[in-house]
Amino acid sequence: MDKKGPFTCKELKSITPGSQVWGKYLILDKNQRRSKDGREIINLKIGDASDEIDVVVWDNCSVTGELENGILIGLLGDMSNYNNRAQVTARRIKVLDEDIIPYIKKPDIDMESLKAEFRSTMTSISDPHIKALLERIFTEETREKFFQSTAAKKVHHNYPGGLLEHTITVARLCRDAAVNYPMVNRDLLLAGALLHDIGKMDEYEMKVVADYTMEGKLVGHIILGVEKISSTINDIRREAGEFPLELELMIKHMILSHHGSLEFGSPVIPLFPEAFLLHMMDNLDAKMFVFCNKVNDEDGDKYFSNYDNFFGQQFFKYRYSLDEEETGCL
Repeated sequence: MDKKGPFTCKELKSITPGSQVWGKYLILDKNQRRSKDGREIINLKIGDASDEIDVVVWDNCSVTGELENGILIGLLGDMSNYNNRAQVTARRIKVLDEDIIPYIKKPDIDMESLKAEFRSTMTSISDPHIKALLERIFTEETREKFFQSTAAKKVHHNYPGGLLEHTITVARLCRDAAVNYPMVNRDLLLAGALLHDIGKMDEYEMKVVADYTMEGKLVGHIILGVEKISSTINDIRREAGEFPLELELMIKHMILSHHGSLEFGSPVIPLFPEAFLLHMMDNLDAKMFVFCNKVNDEDGDKYFSNYDNFFGQQFFKYRYSLDEEETGCL
């Protein structure tokens, strides 16, 4: 389906309302229902390495194959705006038996450079107790799983490698912030940055898209992370002897408080500088991910996105530059 007639395959990010859509995309979510007048409707969320979009499949659409989450389809349709959001009305769909890897969203930055920076951040920590904890948690097997994990199901860095990308950015922000506050323990802060979302490896499972595991739904990544830290410290004490109790409690507190408040999932609020900085830098990176993506959102007009019910606001999309060219977030 690379070409057919006048149509050329396009990345979703490059398609604008009023255009015809012709390309290969992953089904990220499927919901089947009936309209008020009894017609069968299938609502899909599709995506490629560049973006995601909603698709409506009416009963007069030609469909070859069974539509299921995680499969690759060839799609011909028309993009328009519905309720102020871009949406594709499918005209023809064919299930494809091809490698899906090229169509899965991934970090914009090279994964090998992210992995190298993760290793160098660990190496930069000199405190022997913190270093021992990190080396025991991030074994070679754990690192490989961590490097392929997602940071979220939907809101930010929700793709394979997203957890590593988010973690590295938070570590950078923490390292830079620590320069301005000399009393902050840099090693403790960086340990919190590397460990704060460690529970997400078990909270989510990555197939084609992220979904919650049973542990993720019932327990959540904050508690899963604290349990992993507790068991590792117990192993250190049992095999090597010492691990300071105060340090253990501080690291656990940083994990427990990094969402900032009970409202956002933390059972305690940050009570010391390193915990507060970690919370702020984690929140900053998650929010900036959203803002930078909204700048490139095709919904809305030239200047403003449509109102986003999840975030409760619109986003100003125009990017100022000296030559008056609009650019995305760098």
